[in-house]
Amino acid sequence: MEAYLDHAATTPIHPAALQTQIEVSALVGNPSGSHRAARVAKDLLESSREEIGRLLGAAASEVIFTSGGTEADNLAVFGSISEGKIAVASAIEHHAVLDSVRASGGKLINVTGTGIIDLEALERFLKENGKEVGVVSVMTANNETGVIQPMAEVRELVRKHSPSALLHTDAVQAPRYLDVADIAAGFDLVSISGHKFGGPKGIGALVVKGSAQIKPIFHGGGQERELRSGTPNLPGAAAMAVALNHAHGERAPSVKRVRDLTEKLRDGLSAKFSTIKPNGQEEPQLCNITNYCFDGLNSEEILFLLDSRGVYASAGSSCASGALNPSHVLIEMGRSKREASGSLRLSLGTTTTEEEVDYAIEVIGDVVLGLADKKGVAWV
Repeated sequence: MEAYLDHAATTPIHPAALQTQIEVSALVGNPSGSHRAARVAKDLLESSREEIGRLLGAAASEVIFTSGGTEADNLAVFGSISEGKIAVASAIEHHAVLDSVRASGGKLINVTGTGIIDLEALERFLKENGKEVGVVSVMTANNETGVIQPMAEVRELVRKHSPSALLHTDAVQAPRYLDVADIAAGFDLVSISGHKFGGPKGIGALVVKGSAQIKPIFHGGGQERELRSGTPNLPGAAAMAVALNHAHGERAPSVKRVRDLTEKLRDGLSAKFSTIKPNGQEEPQLCNITNYCFDGLNSEEILFLLDSRGVYASAGSSCASGALNPSHVLIEMGRSKREASGSLRLSLGTTTTEEEVDYAIEVIGDVVLGLADKKGVAWV
C-alpha cells in the first residue's frame, strides 16, 4: 500500500493535460517563426494564453509564459524594482520570493502567530517608506501551512500608502482550490505554476495586468512582450491551459471531496495524538494542507520511516538539496527551532483516496508515536 500525501510539492498530471502535451510535442513549428508550421504553433500558443488569461481574470496579452513559479516570482520581484525602489514581502513567502527580496535589499514583514502577514507592521512600514516601495509581494496561500492571506486588506493598505507600488501574489498553491481571478483582483502581478494543479512540470506564467510596467531579468529574442526571451514551451503551455481549465471546472466538487478527506485525516491523527494541533488552523486554510509540529522529534527521521512504509509526505518546501532545515515559515510564526525541526506537511489532492488516508493515519500514528516513545518526549 502507498499513500501520496505531497500534492503541495507536485500533483499528478491530469490525463487530458498529458495527452495534450504528447500531441503538441509532435508539432515542429517554432511559434516565433513566420511559415505555416510556425503559424500553427503560434495559433496554439495564443489560444492557450487566451484560455489561461480568461481563467485568471486577465487579458490574453497579460499572460507571460515562464519556466515555472520560481521564474515568475523572480521576474515579478526583480522586474518591478529600479534605482531607489525596494521590494517588500511577507517573511513566510516561498524562497523564490523571499530570497529575491533579500538579494535586492528589500524588506520582509513579520507574520502573526497564526500565520498571516502582520497588517499593522505592513502599514507602519508603508506609512514611513511608501514612496520607496516598488513592489509588495504577499502569497495567496502558504505552501507549508495552507493559510490563506488577507489579500483584500493588503491591497487596501498598499493602494492607500504606496499607490505607485506594484502588487504581486504568488498564487502557485491556489488554482485548484481557490478562484484566483476573484481573490487576486486588484493585484498587478500573479504567479502560477502548472505542475501544482495537474499540469506538467517546467511551465508557469506571470500575469502582468493593465498598465503595470516591469523589466526583463534576462535577454534574447524578445518573446513574451520582451519580458521573457526564449522559445516558448508550447507543449507545456498548451497542457497547462488544459489543466487549469479542468481545475477551474472541477473546483467545487474537488474542494468538497478533498476537504472531507483532510478532515478525516485530521480527525484520525487527533485520535492518536490529541495534544498536537495543526499549524495555522485558526485562520482560513486551503482544504488540502495540514501541517504539524512534533516537538522533540526530527522531520528527517519521520519522513524516512514513513517512506519505508509507502507514505510520501514532506517537512515543507521542496528544494534541490533535499536538506531538511527547520521551516522558516514555522519559525516566523513563533515556533521554536526544536518544534520546527519536527514538522510534517501532509497535502492531499484530487487523486487521493479514502484508502490512502486510512493507511496514512495508521502509519503516521505508528511512526510518530513509536519515535516519541523511543525518545521519551513529554507529549505522548
